[in-house]
Amino acid sequence: MTTHTPLRCANSQMIQRGTNEVVLMDTGAYPSYSNFLNETWTWNGTDWHNTATSLIDAAGPLPGRLNMQMAYDGYNVVLYGGQGDSSTSGPFEDTWTWNGTAWTKRSPANPPFARWDAQMGFITGVGTAMFGGAGGSGSGVLLNETWIWDGSGLTWTKLSPATSPSARRGHSMQSNNTLCVLFGGNISSGECLNDTWTFNGTVWTKLAPATSPSVRTDAVMSYDSVNTKWVLFGGKNEYNYLPETWTFNGTTWTQVSIGAGPNAKTNAQMCFDTQSSRTLLFGGFDASTNYPSNETWAFNGATNTWAKL
Repeated sequence: MTTHTPLRCANSQMIQRGTNEVVLMDTGAYPSYSNFLNETWTWNGTDWHNTATSLIDAAGPLPGRLNMQMAYDGYNVVLYGGQGDSSTSGPFEDTWTWNGTAWTKRSPANPPFARWDAQMGFITGVGTAMFGGAGGSGSGVLLNETWIWDGSGLTWTKLSPATSPSARRGHSMQSNNTLCVLFGGNISSGECLNDTWTFNGTVWTKLAPATSPSVRTDAVMSYDSVNTKWVLFGGKNEYNYLPETWTFNGTTWTQVSIGAGPNAKTNAQMCFDTQSSRTLLFGGFDASTNYPSNETWAFNGATNTWAKL
């Protein structure tokens, strides 16, 4: 069991900073929309550490938020936007970076307009791609824009690919540093999707795998660089939470048959931890309670097994 544990959360973000520590931005939905946490935690391979005592700005990106976008940008962790401190608040359009010690607010020219629940993935030689999400308050207006964040020049650039996935939120997207894989999400009617797309930094391509996970939104995805496969967990369709684990090798989706594992969850946080060579899962809305969790789980991609930490 872990010695230290972040508070319960969902709608937050977790990413590995290059080959260094896992960074968890523990923000949203505990114990309610009006009580955001706004804490930054790191994972050393075996335990969590609250960085507040070493932060220049102990609160991190302000104001508090949930459903923000976060990724490694080749230099630092970059965080963009998110949703304000009530279910009807408008989104933010600020850009922050984390260098392992402190958060810094950036002032890029011509940034994307405010949005929440988009997804990001880093592509070597290109930058950090951001796709989709919602702009505006409440359910928002769904977007199908593709933007690139340059972590060196600290600039945003909007792309105009000939083909793109449909506008959506609640999708899952993760990169192997060469290719972003996007799966599912939901559209403005509330319908859930199960399409698979890839993005190479220039072109979006819709794939047609022989087998795919069923329709879902609010699942989580990471890339296992040791076993060279994407890992997808949880989410929900229009009716049910889904306690499923799937892997994707770039061509084929395979459902993992597991014994003991996490309860079905939505809006959890997941990323690959190179320190332990396992996929780390934290928090999320638990199907048994519909309440944020603070459990930490690890998925071993070599044996296709989950372990609670």
